[in-house]
Amino acid sequence: PQTKIILYVTFLIIGVGSVLFFLLEYNGALKGINGLGNKIFTSVFQITTCRTSGFNVLDINAMHLSTVFIILLIIFIGGSPSSTGGGIKTTTLFIVVKSVIATVQGKKNIECGRKAISPSMVEKATTILMMSGTFIIISCFLLLVVQPDVELLPALFETSSAFTTCGLSTGECANWNWMAKLILTVNMYCGRIGTLTM
Repeated sequence: PQTKIILYVTFLIIGVGSVLFFLLEYNGALKGINGLGNKIFTSVFQITTCRTSGFNVLDINAMHLSTVFIILLIIFIGGSPSSTGGGIKTTTLFIVVKSVIATVQGKKNIECGRKAISPSMVEKATTILMMSGTFIIISCFLLLVVQPDVELLPALFETSSAFTTCGLSTGECANWNWMAKLILTVNMYCGRIGTLTM
């Protein structure tokens, strides 16, 4: 069932993300790309690489804020278990979403197909989600303190990308002071070894 979950969530993220990226950036960042096929390919490629590899074919600073927000969400989710991808992982997202749905429906047991998801797995997934989110928020806050001239979005983007070891960047961090760069370095280290290990 884990393989099915991974494939389902992965294709859902790439599919929905690519469609939204295409629609939001058709007259924006994709405007200079000729041909409908090239625009579609670029949209799929850019969304896919947001999950972990960090290849960038379009300038992030030229994108609409809503597009950057979608990229931030995909960066936070990241890759899948047993991969080199960072983020909270696709299975963690799936378990948390299933837990929320079960709670809203008033169910005590969380099921995937015909198999029950153990409470310990739900607790672990929730802990990873909360700890990762909290770590990024605290890092972003500290970065804003030590680098007062930076805006919120670049700070959030850089800390999220560093924590998930995504590799994408707005390019602004090159001019930041050593304390801001140290925060990003700590983010990379903690994100790589995992919040639960920390």
